[in-house]
Amino acid sequence: MLAYFRTRLAQARHQIFPLTAARAAFLVLFGTLATLFLAFDYYFFSRIFHVLLEHNPDIPRVLLAALCAKLMGLVLLTTFTMVLFSATVSALSYLYLDGDLSLLLALPLPRGRLRAARGLQAAANAGYMVFLLLAPVLFAFLSRTGAGPTAYALGLLGLLLYLAAPLAWGVGLTVLLARFFPARRLHQILTVLTLVMVCLLVVLLRLSRPEALLNPRSSSKTVAVLRSIQLPSEAMLPSTWLARAVVRGGEEGPAAMAGPLSKLGGLAAGSLLLLGLGLRLWHTRGYGRAQERPDAAPGARRGLVLPALAGAVAALSPAGPRGRALLRRDALLFARDPTQWGQLFILAALVVIYLANVRYMPLEIAPFRIAVGYWNLATLGLIVASVAGRFAFTAVGSEGYAYFASRALPLPAGVYVWAKFLFTAVPLTVLASFTLFWSNRFLGVEGAALAYALFLSVCTALSLSALALAMGCVSPVMDAKNPAKAIMSAWGLLYMIVAMAYVGATLVASARPVFRYYTHLLGTGPEPDYLRPAFAVGAGSLLVTLLSLAFAWRRVRAMEVGG
Repeated sequence: MLAYFRTRLAQARHQIFPLTAARAAFLVLFGTLATLFLAFDYYFFSRIFHVLLEHNPDIPRVLLAALCAKLMGLVLLTTFTMVLFSATVSALSYLYLDGDLSLLLALPLPRGRLRAARGLQAAANAGYMVFLLLAPVLFAFLSRTGAGPTAYALGLLGLLLYLAAPLAWGVGLTVLLARFFPARRLHQILTVLTLVMVCLLVVLLRLSRPEALLNPRSSSKTVAVLRSIQLPSEAMLPSTWLARAVVRGGEEGPAAMAGPLSKLGGLAAGSLLLLGLGLRLWHTRGYGRAQERPDAAPGARRGLVLPALAGAVAALSPAGPRGRALLRRDALLFARDPTQWGQLFILAALVVIYLANVRYMPLEIAPFRIAVGYWNLATLGLIVASVAGRFAFTAVGSEGYAYFASRALPLPAGVYVWAKFLFTAVPLTVLASFTLFWSNRFLGVEGAALAYALFLSVCTALSLSALALAMGCVSPVMDAKNPAKAIMSAWGLLYMIVAMAYVGATLVASARPVFRYYTHLLGTGPEPDYLRPAFAVGAGSLLVTLLSLAFAWRRVRAMEVGG
């Protein structure tokens, strides 16, 4: 097993060395971003704990410490389920679907140690980001209480023990399910469930309005807040054990951490023992099922829902017969790939959170309402640019080398580009219009101002979809397994810069009518005229759209087989 780990370390070392200029620049950039992320995480929670502990002298220290424990326990609890689901997905790759397993299992290595090593890799892959996210939270509280290095070390130990339980449960759940179901199907199911779970956690955390915890003004309000967030069987939750251990370590000293840490240690040890037993009993059979090819009987009836839905969507599009056939194919491929349509859950969650934030803002003051309405335009531009970059920019490259097969068909380049544009532009226009309509309705914007906002949403969606498609055709990344990484290419970053410039130009063109709308609400000016800015934005957007589609058409023709 030492040889196995030495091989893994050598593989990781060879990804860095020999150290070229590009690799050095990447390491510097990665290290800088990682340091900034950890520093911001620490500073954010440090400020929260500082305000709670130092800016409320009239509230007893015991209540403030209990409030800090509640807040810390809430943060820990939101990550518990996330780690569990992440471990289930990671275990599928490391224990069943990894191509290296066929070689490793044939080597003269102890099977039990090999399974343990792969399970450890799966757990590390699923939990290291959460560890880096939570460690600054614990350090932020301990630094505000003047704790010593022993408390910091015990806090890290408690965090490792806390994460060991959900990681072991997640890997064990995968081993159990793979014993009875094909692992390749489980990968799709668990991927979708993970996305749904993350979205639900984020939405529920936002709807719970945790900002109410940050500024208690009296001891009675503090007690009310503590009672309002009391959870069922809270004392039995591992997140509560770790939060109490850290708070006691900061307030009373390292010796007070022994009780909660012993509970975490017992839970972690029991979870790991059960995981080892499950790996020994079920992994071999589950791995054998993962290698079997599902037999499809000749002439077997396939599902009719997806083809019918894809056909209905394509039939409504103004793409012509050939374009509709391409749209139907893309719709079927999109619906059959959970890694593609599953991302829509995340997008829906972000839209819900954004609308909830607008809904609960204090909008009694007119300047604040107008400022939020103007910021809506910038936020919408960022959302549309990101979504267009993910789907329109990768529209050609995501086909992989199957692109050349599709171009060998009697399908003109113009029809191909038009179908790709419609596939992203139409849903993105609906999303942008829906988001901007309801956010402005929550702000009380009506009449011509609301119509102008909807006009901007349509122009932005169409223009950025065409721009993303055109720049994605310059040097498409033919990686069908992970098309999202194409946006990190040089042309992807250039697209984001150009898209932000377009959004900035739209905001500048909209500044004057927004200001006049503000003065009209105050009764100091006439109703604004939206015709001139609408003409400017519409003409510019039309020019960007047409030029982008023409450029995409030229690039597709240049990439044709034999062209």
